[in-house]
Amino acid sequence: MNADINADRPALGTFAWLEQTGGVLTVRERLAMLPALLRTFGQFSSDRLRLALGVTPRHAMTSDELWPKAPDSQLCRHAETEARELQSTAMLSHGYRTWVFGAAFARIDGAGLDPELFYASALLHDVGLEHPRQGRCFTYRSAEAAEAVSERAGLDEHRKCEMMDGIATHISPGLAYEDSAIGFYLQAGAMADLAGIRAWQLPRDLRSKADDSHPREQIYKVVSRCWHAEAKAVPGGRAHLADAYGGFSRIIRWVPVSRSSASP
Repeated sequence: MNADINADRPALGTFAWLEQTGGVLTVRERLAMLPALLRTFGQFSSDRLRLALGVTPRHAMTSDELWPKAPDSQLCRHAETEARELQSTAMLSHGYRTWVFGAAFARIDGAGLDPELFYASALLHDVGLEHPRQGRCFTYRSAEAAEAVSERAGLDEHRKCEMMDGIATHISPGLAYEDSAIGFYLQAGAMADLAGIRAWQLPRDLRSKADDSHPREQIYKVVSRCWHAEAKAVPGGRAHLADAYGGFSRIIRWVPVSRSSASP
């Protein structure tokens, strides 16, 4: 997705792109993302059907094998503190479930993923969503929070940018692992949590344990309301595109991943 769509702009979805554009897409960029949105809607329908039918994962990994261990580092402790201070309890719990599901998918896929950076990124990826700002994508503020905790933890420049770009790109339709491993699995974990995409691939007891450890509360109403507000605040942005053509805020509000469908 980070192909050079416009030669005079940074790679689409990155933090540098957000700095230059505020997150507002060109017509060409919007058109490039539409096929990916349509594919996501198709996957949503098929994966929700699999959940409803109780289809079991094809892999042989157990919940114990897939459940990630929270890294213990200065970066992660700073991220935990920042995430608690900047978010509602419902959104904080979504961040933890995104971490659990995203890390599990990476394990299933056999993909490399920095456990420390992913944990911190998952907790911070949506901290900007509850406070929309006119003309500035919420992922910019989330990436700024990641920048602040990275600097407090003394993270090197490369890893700091990897974390910021992962958060910045995570809502880009069509995002590939090669674009950003962190962004790809943030998107995978968040979409499993909110829309049920790929959720059937996770063992039922892992999904149930994630819900017990980090209760869902009013997450669907919170995200739906915030996403709709974000789409209005940045009418040319990725959130608006997902709402206008993918019905994202309506899908998660009216067809939530209930506890019964998460753990049939």
